[in-house]
Order: sequence, then C-alpha cells, then structure tokens
Amino acid sequence: MPQLSDTKYKFKDNDLKKVLEFVRNYHLEPTKGQRGRTNQGKRSFGGEIDEFIPGKLVEIGVCRVLEKFSDGKKMLPDFEIYTNKEVGDKSDPDITKVQDENSHLRSPNTFIEIKRHDHNADWLGPRKHQLKDLTEGYMIHASIEFEDDKTKKEHDITGSILKKITNPNYIDFSAFSDFESLVLNIDYAYSFKDIRQKGHFFESGNIIPETEFSSSRPAYKKDGSMSSVYVNKQTYSGLTNHTMCWENKNETLTFSDWELNGKYEIFTDKTNKKYIHSVHNTTMFSKVFGFFELSDNTTYKFFFKNKLGKQGGKDVFKSIDDYWFSKKRLDELLLKNEINDTRTTINEIANKI
Repeated sequence: MPQLSDTKYKFKDNDLKKVLEFVRNYHLEPTKGQRGRTNQGKRSFGGEIDEFIPGKLVEIGVCRVLEKFSDGKKMLPDFEIYTNKEVGDKSDPDITKVQDENSHLRSPNTFIEIKRHDHNADWLGPRKHQLKDLTEGYMIHASIEFEDDKTKKEHDITGSILKKITNPNYIDFSAFSDFESLVLNIDYAYSFKDIRQKGHFFESGNIIPETEFSSSRPAYKKDGSMSSVYVNKQTYSGLTNHTMCWENKNETLTFSDWELNGKYEIFTDKTNKKYIHSVHNTTMFSKVFGFFELSDNTTYKFFFKNKLGKQGGKDVFKSIDDYWFSKKRLDELLLKNEINDTRTTINEIANKI
C-alpha cells in the first residue's frame, strides 16, 4: 500500500499545458459570458485564468494521486467545454472517465466530487444537489501550495505560470515561485454516507455560524461581585443539555443542541445574549461543532454569530443547500476512527472507481 507521502503530487509541464488550453477554449466558447460565477462584474481572460486554473490543477492532481493507489488505472477529469445550456442540464462527477490496465475506457464506478481545500475554511462538504440521490460517492478536499521558501505574495499561481512561459528578457517574473514547486496534497476524503450520517444539512435561508466561541468580558469583578454587563445568572453542575441561539434571538436552529459538563454558570446580558462562565472543569460538546474545553474562571460567548454578516443593514443568509462538516468536528471523527482515515478512503476510492 502506498505511503502517506503518496497523497501528494508535484505538477508537470503537461499539466500546465492542459489547464491553459482548457481556459483558452473556455474563453473562446461563444456561449460563455464574461461575468464570474458570483455575477460580480465583468471577467476577462486573465480573470478566467485566476478562477479556473487552480481548480483544474486540483482535479488533475487528485487523479494522479488516486492512480498511485490503483492497479494500473488512469483517471481522467472533466475537461470538456460545455455550452451554458449543457451546464444547466448536467451534474457530472469530477472524474468522468477511467482507463483500465487493458486500455479500456469506461465511465467511473462511483461518483467523485473534488474541491480545492482552503486551510482557513471552517466548513467542508458538498452542495446538496451534488449528492443528488446517490447512495454511493466520495468527497475529496485537496490543497495546492508552493513548497519553497518564498513569501506569500510570491506564492502566486498566475505569477509562476508567467515566469515559466514568458521571455525573461522582455519582463522578469523571477521573483515568483517556480511552477514546479507547486504541490497538491489530498487533505480529506470521506464518503457521501459519512457526510449524510455524521455531517449536518444547512439549508438555504440559514446562517453560516462561526465555529469558535471566544472569551468575553469577565462575569465577575476583582472584588467578586457580578459585572454590571450581565443581568441574570443560573448555576449548573454535571452533565446538562442546553440550547444555543443566534445572538439575542430566541428561535432555535437545527444545530442549537449542546451538552455541557462540569461546574459552570450561564449569564444573560442586557441585550438577551447568553454567556457561559466556566467555574471548574467545564466542557462543551455539539455533534456539529465538536468538543471544547473551557478554562476555569473564564467567561465565553454562548451564542452563534453569522459569518455572512449584514449587507445594507440586513442579515445575509445562505442561498443554497449544503451538507457540511465543521473542520474541527471532522478532525475529531477521524481521530476517533468514527470515519475512515483519509489514506484508507483514498485506497478505497482507487479500488472501487
């Protein structure tokens, strides 16, 4: 079985050629407009390079990693250029063809959805429509990063491409990383069954909650009296169930349930927001957000904040249905072997596909 390092792939010249040809052909497709996917302003050929190349490189890299775990199979990502009508009618996997050792080209035996992994992301998972009614399939999250000692500004994929394909005597792009230093790694791989059973469904119209609960103003002054910020207090000891709400709103959400343990107090401020003060050995657990250990004699926010914020003074809500793991919770499930580790799942995909 391949070793852990085999979850990585270093890109080749032919990979770059393939993704550049794809973006060129996409740009020249007559039905394609010049607005980005979020419909925010006009997008040029340069904008299409920035938008599409990282994702297409991820798809290529994932295929090359899976091939290391397979018995002579070659896997092909989708590089077809579809008209806008065709895109609306299709929902294809990200690996569309498999070539067996006998050179027979066929459709894959299982559905694979691939996403570029941002290490700062709090939530991981597919859109609901990507799962469709499939009982079997897999989600792969892979990152691409430059493995060199250059700075963040110099770690630019488009800059590295210009460095490689332009004449340095005309303009010097040598400050950027070499394209050959760009490396893919599969960070997470799990089944659709895993995300359905142990993830959470976030429907359109919901908030996107932040996944950390920061400390707040201390519940007590130095003289031991309660801070004037808080107007109500309840004391608890042992294992109890509690409901967390969105800021000062009273309605419960689909992810509001928490188990609290230890010795602690729940406070309310003048705006009706809740806070938890850990007296001793306090923990918080949610099947969606994971396990938190609270420091003694410390006060924390016990309410959700919406990552989407406000626009024009109004709350912003999700516009699409998603199945998500919080990254913290997914890491815990992997650590406890409640979900197969990433390397095992990669091997399973490579054999099944």
